[in-house]
Amino acid sequence: MTAMAETTPVRPDVEAVRAIVGEHFRHLWTAVDLALATCATLLLAENTNPTAVILVGGPSTGKTTVATMFEGVMVCMKADGPLIPLCERSDKFTPASFVSQAANLTAQQLAGVDLMPKIKDKVLLTPELAPIFRGDDDTLTSTFSTVTRVLDGQGLITHSGTHGRRGSSEPHLFAWIGCTTPLPERAWRIMGQLGSRLFFLLLETSAGVEKVEDLLKIGTGIPYSARLKACKAAVGEFLRALFEEHKGIRSVSWDASRDEEDARRWLTRCAMVLAAMRSVPVQERDESKRVYRPGDQEAPYRALAVLTNVSRGRALVHGRHGVTMDDVPLIVRVALSSMPSEPGALLRAAISSKTGSLTVGDVKAVLGTKSAETARDRMRYMDALRVMEFHEEGTGKAATLRFRPDWEWCASPEFRTLLDGEERDTATISADLDGANDTACHS
Repeated sequence: MTAMAETTPVRPDVEAVRAIVGEHFRHLWTAVDLALATCATLLLAENTNPTAVILVGGPSTGKTTVATMFEGVMVCMKADGPLIPLCERSDKFTPASFVSQAANLTAQQLAGVDLMPKIKDKVLLTPELAPIFRGDDDTLTSTFSTVTRVLDGQGLITHSGTHGRRGSSEPHLFAWIGCTTPLPERAWRIMGQLGSRLFFLLLETSAGVEKVEDLLKIGTGIPYSARLKACKAAVGEFLRALFEEHKGIRSVSWDASRDEEDARRWLTRCAMVLAAMRSVPVQERDESKRVYRPGDQEAPYRALAVLTNVSRGRALVHGRHGVTMDDVPLIVRVALSSMPSEPGALLRAAISSKTGSLTVGDVKAVLGTKSAETARDRMRYMDALRVMEFHEEGTGKAATLRFRPDWEWCASPEFRTLLDGEERDTATISADLDGANDTACHS
């Protein structure tokens, strides 16, 4: 009996992981769920796009806690293969480390320090990415041009006067889970100009720690280290079982016909609105105010490919071989988190409003500005993104920002339910979706 028990495969049970994470770090489950799905994208046979998901939050929001849960995970990369580390952790990451050109190292030494070979078919884990999102325009352009090329999945080749040509042009699949504090607007602008390959998840400050009584409870229960250890064990056991069940890297050939049609429609919408909101309007000066006209917009195809892979990874994590509406709320949250800060906040506010529109007062409240002119400036900027339109009737009349006809689905009760869905259980979401406005646009 003992020998048989030792050879019986352990079935992956995501609900067991959710229960443990919920017990110890309840507010972090969405981030853990996304990170598990990101790891699972390595199982997809047709995946050629490295998935990079960055957790964004201020101090003490738990982003590093989530990353630490994945450190030390051991899996089989192929059927009957040995257990090897799934994640490569880098605490001090720079894009130059992908393919090094350090002048003080020999070519042989460089081959041993390059990051690219170490992360092939693995997960790059970077608990602190804030430094790469800081710097002047030239620095950020250099940073994101390298990151963009690496996330194309076709390797990276660099040249220098000391070492000449280095790197590889071979297909290079990996996944990336990172953490950072909120990004400056300059970083969003540079990423938008280059066509961002990064996706984000905004983390909220832990709820419930607002009163003296709540703060006094901290430290009187299970120690943080013990809670983190329990979550790490649960995540590690789950991923080991998941990779064993599916026979390792690139083992799952996906049958797209098993994905729900409504889920595919919402994934497409998420990719379209994300591409539009990440465009960079052209700024001009008209007398005493700034005006904006639409800039170049990235095509939605890559965003759709990555968001689809994440949804399929999540389906595998939750024991399914088809994407369902249950996977969509997480994708909606990622899409809306992956937009520049101010436009993203205004879009979320408009979606959440009952009217699907925003007044100057609403914009002032969302952005925390006291100036009506600043609010109108941001409304003109939103107009240039072509998802919403700014209506300014004249002096003394109300100015509003509302969705353009092609984007009215953003104001639908169904989309609002999906946006709110990550905070509620699946049964409640399904009931709300059934009761949502049946006249919502299905284009």
